[in-house]
Amino acid sequence: MPFEHYYQTFLNTNPYPRELKNYELAEDHTSPMYLNYCGKKLINFSSSDYLGLAKHPLLIARSQQYAQTLGVGSASSRLVSGNFSHYDVLEKKIASAMGKPAALILGAGYQANTSVLEALFDPSVLKSKPLVFCDRLCHSSLLATTRFLADLKRFHHNDLSHLNLLLEKHTQDDRPKFIIIESIYSMDGDQVNFNALIAIAKKHNAFLYVDDAHAVGVYGKSGYGKAADYAADIDIIMGTFSKGLGSFGAYITCSEMMRDYLINKCKGLIYSTGISPAILGAMDAALELIPQMQIERQRVADYATRFRHYLHKNNLNYGHSDTHIVPWIIGDAKKTIKISELLQENGILGATIRPPSVPNGKSRIRFCLTAAHSEEDVAQLLDVIDKITR
Repeated sequence: MPFEHYYQTFLNTNPYPRELKNYELAEDHTSPMYLNYCGKKLINFSSSDYLGLAKHPLLIARSQQYAQTLGVGSASSRLVSGNFSHYDVLEKKIASAMGKPAALILGAGYQANTSVLEALFDPSVLKSKPLVFCDRLCHSSLLATTRFLADLKRFHHNDLSHLNLLLEKHTQDDRPKFIIIESIYSMDGDQVNFNALIAIAKKHNAFLYVDDAHAVGVYGKSGYGKAADYAADIDIIMGTFSKGLGSFGAYITCSEMMRDYLINKCKGLIYSTGISPAILGAMDAALELIPQMQIERQRVADYATRFRHYLHKNNLNYGHSDTHIVPWIIGDAKKTIKISELLQENGILGATIRPPSVPNGKSRIRFCLTAAHSEEDVAQLLDVIDKITR
């Protein structure tokens, strides 16, 4: 093919090549945190299954029940013939749980963010190119369409005074203003100050969009995420079922009017086949379980506190993490990859996060503490890091 040399050149010059590795669940363990890779058993500290629901019996049983009743495929987009009554029931449950009037189930989190924001920022609807104020460390999915459709202003990470300053500079600009943030940042494990953020959004009459993906299941009064506790003051909350809720898919919660608008404008809904009924069953089970899992949420918090205390005591950089996501920031990408390999040799899976996912000089190993880990697992993690750093 005439263009293949361009792509081959990229592969040849890529300083941080990635590869897909095949991991298998360890047969002698019921926990999803034990994997086999190349014949070696690993404790998985890179999983987003924060509550260990991916192998929960109720999710499996409910998934099978839905599949037996409805089949394994929707066979169409929701706007054609792929919409079941189960969607309506689930979306009402999600809206109620998250404290919003309405909800809409979509595909993957990336698809949800890109397609919903594309619909929100459509200049033909807004009659102008909107102003969008986005945290500098927001996920790629929040920027994918935003950078092309909006006048994008990026504020320093979690620096709400800088956000306010940028908004002040545009006080006289009558274009629609949007603020985009994550409740918990996936690479740094730190979180936003919602009270201050909401005050700024109200002051400047800005639309507030919150990606709550890494908080759902683990935070909130009933475990439905950090943003759910502030739902009345947030215009749209996006969350996923693919992390703390153990399966797949995403949702947004919003007003009834906004739901109607997205049904008519959101390409990720209009042009995508509906989610498998089996996944809808797993979603239903997870929503049922989450309020009952306070013990598991506390276990996650305790593990994370213990791990951060260990890193602090040993002068290892974990940035500003104050959640269950705890990065060990090493800096140099090659050194980070080498340390990851040493962890694996000692039975720990700690995946490297390197450019372009993080800036140059900020490479890290991101650890995720989960309720499916045991005290012994965490102790082994600390012992192995001790061994490596010595």
